[in-house]
Amino acid sequence: MLATKNNNDQVLAYFTRPTRSINHRQISEIRSEAKHKAIKPANSEQLAEFLNCWPDVDGETGLSLRGDELLVKARERMIAAVHNFNSAGLHFRAEIFITTAMVAWTYLCHAWCKREEIDYRYKINGAPKVLASGAEAYWELGKCLRNDQLPVAKAVRQNLELLLEIRHEIEHRSTVHHLPPVGRP
Repeated sequence: MLATKNNNDQVLAYFTRPTRSINHRQISEIRSEAKHKAIKPANSEQLAEFLNCWPDVDGETGLSLRGDELLVKARERMIAAVHNFNSAGLHFRAEIFITTAMVAWTYLCHAWCKREEIDYRYKINGAPKVLASGAEAYWELGKCLRNDQLPVAKAVRQNLELLLEIRHEIEHRSTVHHLPPVGRP
């Protein structure tokens, strides 16, 4: 926005909201590259996408429902996981929490990959792998966690890997105990 003909007031209008206060001095410091020089400016396509989404921005989080869809989904999944865990009357709420939280972490990792311009699609001979449904296949959480660039502390990775093992048990093996043996009605 600073590279366009927008003055500081016009730029300020897009970024100030009750939960975040930005002033003219800060805009001037960014414009003069006295601050945040290392952050690369958005190109014209990214700016157009931002402006197209605005004011479709959540005032509390600052997230755009379109531009930050993966972050919004991650946040909502984790909120849902906590709500379900705290709900009375659910017998398998720990299972629901773990499976929903793992989806939240997957969205969060995908959002990071997208921001860092890391292609997080599975490939076959260099082309994106396509599922039977026609959708492209994206990395699961375990694959995301194996990416050494992912800014997640070792202890967090280890906890998530443990939770993934529990999730696999829940999703793939917990029903086996309730099925009749093979060959018996």
